[in-house]
Amino acid sequence: MMRSLEDPIWYPPLNVAYHFQVLKDRLTDEEKQGKDFRKAEEMFAVALMLAGIQKLQDRKYWMQLIGDAEGSPDVRTGAFAPPTITAAEDFSTQDVEVVTYDEHSSDPLADFLKRTKLSKTSGYDEQTTILCHIRRGTRLPPMHELRDELAVAGSKCPVMILGKVSSTEEIYKIFQVNPAIDLISEFDLIKELQQQHTGVLRLVRGSKPVTHSFPDEKHYPFEKLGFRPA
Repeated sequence: MMRSLEDPIWYPPLNVAYHFQVLKDRLTDEEKQGKDFRKAEEMFAVALMLAGIQKLQDRKYWMQLIGDAEGSPDVRTGAFAPPTITAAEDFSTQDVEVVTYDEHSSDPLADFLKRTKLSKTSGYDEQTTILCHIRRGTRLPPMHELRDELAVAGSKCPVMILGKVSSTEEIYKIFQVNPAIDLISEFDLIKELQQQHTGVLRLVRGSKPVTHSFPDEKHYPFEKLGFRPA
């Protein structure tokens, strides 16, 4: 689905992941409590999801933060329809809404999702992926049990699960549980970051070819939040 491209700048997910790690290390604990950092963290979660999908599909994905003026969703992702062509008309997008399941979440995971992002009043459809970032422990719930529990909600909205599966290394796992189990991928973020992850994509409808700007990068994935590179 091609949406209006108000912002032509798109970032590789590993670019976002790298810059978030640097940002996190230089901010104070107090600064990390702010709304803007939480939005940066949601963008990081989507970057991890895309990193896992890229590893699985051997296909490039791109992403951008959605500004407060647009409201929902949190992040928009995009990819060129295979075979990759450099015209904007061949670029399809998917919205991603992030929800965090952490030590403060008291409901079982399935109930938590049905109460929040999969409730009948949420209004999300197949064009919005719900990404649940699990931040409690390193054991993820059984996929098939979670799929069966979420099926009761009757939502066609794709639901992805993301979690860190090692207490000592940056190893993450993703998988889709709704409407079916799919996109199962486990990866070491540090190893993935050894790949090329700099540069941005400038995408303008009708442009042919699209300009890839890799050297001398002039954009920063969190600039809409007021953060700047150190």
